[in-house]
Amino acid sequence: MATERTQWIVVGIDFSDGSIQALEYALKHARTVGANVVCVHAYEDAPGTPAYYDPARAIREQLEQVIALRIPLKSNIHVDALVRRGAPWEKLANVATELGAELIVVGVDGQRGAAREGFLGTVVSRLVATSPRSVVVVPSRRHLDDAS
Repeated sequence: MATERTQWIVVGIDFSDGSIQALEYALKHARTVGANVVCVHAYEDAPGTPAYYDPARAIREQLEQVIALRIPLKSNIHVDALVRRGAPWEKLANVATELGAELIVVGVDGQRGAAREGFLGTVVSRLVATSPRSVVVVPSRRHLDDAS
């Protein structure tokens, strides 16, 4: 008896407009292919951050709020929220590997700074260069408006 493998789409969320665009793209794609979505927020501690400080719970609550606002009421898409400490490009690739996800979706613009004309941001560049999975880079609304 064969068991059906669950398909996953990993989305990088840093609460920027670009990452929200990526989430919306991933949800639409998940509906089409019948996949689950996992939203991953990865963070790095700032220099001098006390060892006892752990923002993961607050970040997870914020992440769950963003997800709740984007999922249609009558949706059958399963969406998980994950918070990981470490370099975002590494954590996104790690989660994709853990889940066997074929696809990672990120926005072109993120918190570390908007991508300049023709250039990708640090996180996206490193993810695209190092990921063993396919990466979809979703243009920002600004880029979409410029193309119209």
